[in-house]
Amino acid sequence: MHRVEWSAWAYEDIVALFEYVAEHASPWDADNLCQRLLQSTDKLLDFPRLYEAAPEYGEGVRRISLAGQHVLYEVDDEAKTCTVLAVVSQRQQTRLIR
Repeated sequence: MHRVEWSAWAYEDIVALFEYVAEHASPWDADNLCQRLLQSTDKLLDFPRLYEAAPEYGEGVRRISLAGQHVLYEVDDEAKTCTVLAVVSQRQQTRLIR
């Protein structure tokens, strides 16, 4: 069983996304979206490689696609961790994060 850890950058991405959606839609929509994104990593505890590889973001990066967003993470089998690296819009220009 793996642990899921969120990097400081990924948390900043979630906060920025919440603020954007709350301003342009509603706080309820923002909360709902961010909760879904946070919970999307729950399956990684038992299935760390459940989601597809995303080499366009860097070597070893995998992605969960949900609600127009990519939750980007990497797996470390030695440490038994899945580290969420970033949350990016599917519309954003692809960039290396790793």
